[in-house]
Amino acid sequence: MSNVNLNVLDDSVLIKPISEEKQGGIVLPSSAEKKPTKGEVIATGQGSRSSSGDRMALTVKTGDKVFYRQWAGTEIEHDNEKLIVMKESDILAIVK
Repeated sequence: MSNVNLNVLDDSVLIKPISEEKQGGIVLPSSAEKKPTKGEVIATGQGSRSSSGDRMALTVKTGDKVFYRQWAGTEIEHDNEKLIVMKESDILAIVK
């Protein structure tokens, strides 16, 4: 889905969550399951503006695998796919 038809604004990032494989035999209801905290960056904004009006580039780029805060961002559904829009500051690490 690298060709998404959404424009993400400013310092926002569009992320496709990556669900971790379930281990063990206990099945939890969806309300009790842990939310994903790992995902792939699908799209990025152009960056926030400094006090002088210049764009400050984002650290992450499309295709990066990242870890983010568990309750960060806003979940959206686009083309029958669940995605998360969040600020770059909610991203904790880039997986190398």
